[in-house]
Amino acid sequence: MKAVGSSLRDATFFLDTNVLTKKLDPEVWNALCSRRMLITPGVFKELLPWLRKPFCNPAIRDSVVHALRVQVGLERMSQDSTLPKIDVLLVDDEHRRHAYQYYLNLLALRKAMGPWAFAVLTKRLGRDPTQDELVAELQRNLGERALHMAMKGIAANSLPNKLADEELVVLAMLTAILKGSEVFILTRDQDVLEQYFKLTCHIKEHYRATLVAEKYASNPSAMDFREICPTTAELQTSPFEGPSVLQLRTTDAEFNPLRPEHHFVNFYCLLLGGESPNLKATFANFGAETEIAQTLRIKAATNGLDTDRLGGRNCIIETSPLTPQNHEVLVTIGKEKKVTVGEEIEIIFSDLYNTLHSHEQHTNVLYHEPSSSGE
Repeated sequence: MKAVGSSLRDATFFLDTNVLTKKLDPEVWNALCSRRMLITPGVFKELLPWLRKPFCNPAIRDSVVHALRVQVGLERMSQDSTLPKIDVLLVDDEHRRHAYQYYLNLLALRKAMGPWAFAVLTKRLGRDPTQDELVAELQRNLGERALHMAMKGIAANSLPNKLADEELVVLAMLTAILKGSEVFILTRDQDVLEQYFKLTCHIKEHYRATLVAEKYASNPSAMDFREICPTTAELQTSPFEGPSVLQLRTTDAEFNPLRPEHHFVNFYCLLLGGESPNLKATFANFGAETEIAQTLRIKAATNGLDTDRLGGRNCIIETSPLTPQNHEVLVTIGKEKKVTVGEEIEIIFSDLYNTLHSHEQHTNVLYHEPSSSGE
């Protein structure tokens, strides 16, 4: 498989359940065996029926079982170089210190909206809603992408492993940033790609907000923030409390808070489609920086804020299109509201809104003009 062969030698591949439990070309598996592979706890639970009685890929199953038995000390490591380097990755304190639970809760929100909408409609109508009534309610409030995830949430509501996709994506992201090594998620499930995209959009803006807040806290006069009332038309839905907020209005062409010196790491998602030997792949890449770990620690310590430099105020970034090449950037600092979801989960208002709605905008777009040679 070309993607595996072109990956760095120390790259890590996170395997989704369906990669192993659907027919897999031996050439793909052999390519994967040249890299380290990790299985998240949720994926491991989904693999148990296949591990007990392989209904496909029996040879692959045997080598996976051997590797897992080596991990727990039941067998010795074989010297056979063709056997996989595969382990189950457990959630530990290091993950929790870097906002594992916060981002897992964020990605779970859209699925939670399905059962919630069903309960609300049942109470309102005095009966179970029809499929059309439920879809109309969700689509009106959330949009097409969130509608799909909410309906998935209804289907999986009673399953003990309903957040396996979200766990997979968050643990893969944390591994890339904390270990500083190239990470690939390999899946056949489009929902995993959707959650990957949502998470990387969050991370991008949270990290930029951390850096803006750091720069402002160090020298407030260096940035053209202006005090405004948060209830003005400029902020149609204010996530902030208090009589005023600080706001900076600029454009992508003028706004770049990223540090010139950083440690770059690639975080990929490969969505496989079709069947062997005619597999097709949808490919996505997020260029992360290991310095994002600072934002993750702040998120965990403050239960959602992007900064700990502003006395309990938060900093958020919003973008909107001006032209295909340049977007407006709106940076706001203020005391942001928190929303309680369920019985005890607190989510920052802007994070809740950005999770439930599909309005992500590109912040940098580069168009390559055709060369004179026509290439």
